[in-house]
Amino acid sequence: MVTLQGGDHLFLMIMITIGIHTLEITAIVVAGAMTGNEIAVAAFFHPRISRLEDAAHVRAAQTLASALGAAMPFWYALTFLLSIAVTFVAHSAWNGPRWLALGSAALFASMIIYSILLPVPINNQVARWQPESLPHNWRELRRRWDKLHVIRVGFLIVALILLVASCVVRPAD
Repeated sequence: MVTLQGGDHLFLMIMITIGIHTLEITAIVVAGAMTGNEIAVAAFFHPRISRLEDAAHVRAAQTLASALGAAMPFWYALTFLLSIAVTFVAHSAWNGPRWLALGSAALFASMIIYSILLPVPINNQVARWQPESLPHNWRELRRRWDKLHVIRVGFLIVALILLVASCVVRPAD
């Protein structure tokens, strides 16, 4: 059995603290960048491309959906896994910060399921459209996607706030 001397114990505690802070910072940066990306899509990209001529609008939407469709599943999964790690690694007791982190992880998980069930099927339809022969309800589907996306962004913002709060709120001793 190994026993730690006073200096060894202090060094170990410092390394654990640095590791936990690194985990928290990484989780916040990854979740913040993902949420910021989704805000940009809702606030800037989609409102701008909706003003384009129909064929150009659809081609821009297809390009954006293709690029983000390849990256977002991994980004969402990484964000969820990091929030779970913060919940169970950074917080050792079932107190306020752990509950905040768990709430964040639950919302990130919910947004993965929400995305798969609602906006992603619309994106898959958009990917198959031919700009020369669009379905009669294509603008309606685009508006529906935009509404679903705004809802998702709202929940992502709440999840990010909960994650940040879990990292900065310290339980009372």
